[in-house]
Amino acid sequence: MGSSGRRVLFHYPVLNMGGAEMSSLRLMKALLDRGWEVTLVVTTGGGNLEARLDPRIRLVALRPRARGAKFHQASGVAARLKALPDLVAYLATVMVGELRALAFLARRYDAAGTLLHGTSTAFLRRRVRARRRLHFIRNDLSRVDPDGWVARAIAEAEPRIDAYVCVSEVARKSLVEAVPATAPKAHVIHNILDPETMRRRMTEDAAPFPVDPAGPVRLLTVCRLSETSKALVRLTRVARRLVDAGHDFRWYVAGEGPDRALFEAAIRDRNLQDTVILLGRLDNPFPAYAAADVVVLASWFEGLCGMVNEGKVAGRPVVAVTVSGIEEQLVDGRNGLIVANDEDALFDGLDRILSDPALRARLTNDWLPPALLDDAAKLDRLEALLLGDAA
Repeated sequence: MGSSGRRVLFHYPVLNMGGAEMSSLRLMKALLDRGWEVTLVVTTGGGNLEARLDPRIRLVALRPRARGAKFHQASGVAARLKALPDLVAYLATVMVGELRALAFLARRYDAAGTLLHGTSTAFLRRRVRARRRLHFIRNDLSRVDPDGWVARAIAEAEPRIDAYVCVSEVARKSLVEAVPATAPKAHVIHNILDPETMRRRMTEDAAPFPVDPAGPVRLLTVCRLSETSKALVRLTRVARRLVDAGHDFRWYVAGEGPDRALFEAAIRDRNLQDTVILLGRLDNPFPAYAAADVVVLASWFEGLCGMVNEGKVAGRPVVAVTVSGIEEQLVDGRNGLIVANDEDALFDGLDRILSDPALRARLTNDWLPPALLDDAAKLDRLEALLLGDAA
């Protein structure tokens, strides 16, 4: 399905490293390869993933840099006065952002999309002239929106949104349950994978940890270091229990995030410094996948977990707690193990796979459901939504 000359604009809050961001980059590259002109508008510029953008993308930052955090965090009159320049800088960036947003009223697009469910669609609805407007739903709203504020914002904007792109069936169901009026507009389109590029990148760099077939079993988790979603403290409790059960393993965790200090403290408290090893943010995580023995998903919740897809493209066994979309990615006992989302079940699953080399060998494969691998079909459906041709 060709689309030469078509113009699409996407909006994202700030482009830092994360699963949703990497999925968005693959999506935009795929549309560029099909002939679309792609503009990416970020609310705040300076994100650490901007350098990874395809150079064909037109990047516009409404606010040049993040400002205001120092003033917001200041406590007491003296600290607030000292942080006043930060508040002034924040107000200035807001004004710049409004002026830059107004400039989009002079441009026309075939379609525009807000790429994250928790991001307001106001910019698309009020400042962007597009024939079609889409909102991407990347998680189970029943888990990530307990107070209902995201659902209320979606319901308020619903008459001006033409379609919702849900990355999993669970995400679609959660959207419809939260905002029933979205049902006719809600479509499941799984994330673009581009497995060929993933496999090529596996050989571009060395593994970021020792690879000894006779050494400890290598577990790998790639995630943002956020306790709220990734259950970092629970991970350390499970690791301690596995050590106490006599297992010889190293659990490597790649990623950065706001709760690194909390995670490090939990590792120290359980004397796991030589067992749970933080790799930091990896510009290229794929050699780590290729070198791992088992990929572990230990989160409280996910959307459609990119780490699981990437681990399977690398041919790794996956042990995953039950999160939204996981049954669309794994078949228990065929390409991984799915366990209940609690500490005991995660321990039991890892205890089982660490104890059974034959099980690890049997689950070492790159099988994924065909619907996840067919990027061409996903793009066809997405283009139909962008152009208003979907049934």
